[in-house]
Amino acid sequence: MDIRAILLDFDGTALQSDQTFISFRNKSALERAMEKGIEIIPSTGRVEDMFPPQIAADARIRYWVTSNGARVVDRRTKEIIYQSLFTPEESAKICRIFEGQGIYAEIAANGLIYMEKEICDDLGKHAVPPHHVWFLELKRQVGVEKPSEFLLQNGIGIEKVNLYGVPAEKQKPILDALSATGVVDIFEGAGRDIQFFPKRLDRMEALDTLFARLNIGYENVMALGDSTLDAPAIFKAGIGVAMGNAPEWIRQEADFVAAPYNENGVAQAIEKYLL
Repeated sequence: MDIRAILLDFDGTALQSDQTFISFRNKSALERAMEKGIEIIPSTGRVEDMFPPQIAADARIRYWVTSNGARVVDRRTKEIIYQSLFTPEESAKICRIFEGQGIYAEIAANGLIYMEKEICDDLGKHAVPPHHVWFLELKRQVGVEKPSEFLLQNGIGIEKVNLYGVPAEKQKPILDALSATGVVDIFEGAGRDIQFFPKRLDRMEALDTLFARLNIGYENVMALGDSTLDAPAIFKAGIGVAMGNAPEWIRQEADFVAAPYNENGVAQAIEKYLL
C-alpha cells in the first residue's frame, strides 16, 4: 500500500498524559516516517497557536488541519488552504452569550486564542486547564476588552470556542442560548467544560481540499486517532488506526488497534506498517 501521509491527532493519540509533549519513541517514529518522504499532517481540534511545541518547531511538518478542520494552513507559505468559520456577526452574537460573566473562555480565531482581558489579568481565579499553562505563561493569548465588539469591528470569524469550569447554574442557560443560535455544534454537551464549532463545519471537506492539493487520496493515508472527531478519517483511510483508549465502536471498525496514547501507540502503528 502506497502510504504518503499520516493524519495525526494530538490529545489522546500522539501526546503523553501531560497533553503537551510527544514521547521520544513516538517522535522518533514520526521522524523516520518523514525521512521516507511521508507527510505528517496534524489533524486536531486545537487552534494553530496552541500546537505542541515539538510539532511547531519542526518545519518539515508543513500542512496543519486545525480547529477540527475549520482552518487548514500551509505553514511554509502562510496560505490558508481551507476555512469554514462563524461569520463575524455570528461570532459577536455567540460571545455575548458568555462574556462579562467571569467565565474562562478561549476563543479561537485567526489561528490565535482570544480571551477577555478581565480574565487574562487574573488567571489565578479561573479554571485554567493544566495542559494550557505553558501557553498562558508564554502570554500568547490575546486579551481584548469585549470579544463580541472586537470580532465584529475587525471582521473576524471564530473557528471554535472552549469554555472551562462553567458554574452549574450557568450551564443550561448558556447551552440553550448557544443551541438557539442555530449555527452552533456543541461537541461535549452539558458539563463544566463546553466546546463548540460552527455547525456548517465539515472536517472531511477540509481534508478533501488538502488531499487534492497534495494529489493524494484516502488510500494513500494512515489516520491515527481516538475520538468521534477522528472516526470518519480512520474509517476512510487506507490504514485506519484507533488508539487503545478509543471508544469500542471506533476500535471495532479500525484496521488496527494500537496501544493507548500513553504506551506509544503511534510509534507502534507506524513501525508496524511503514517502517
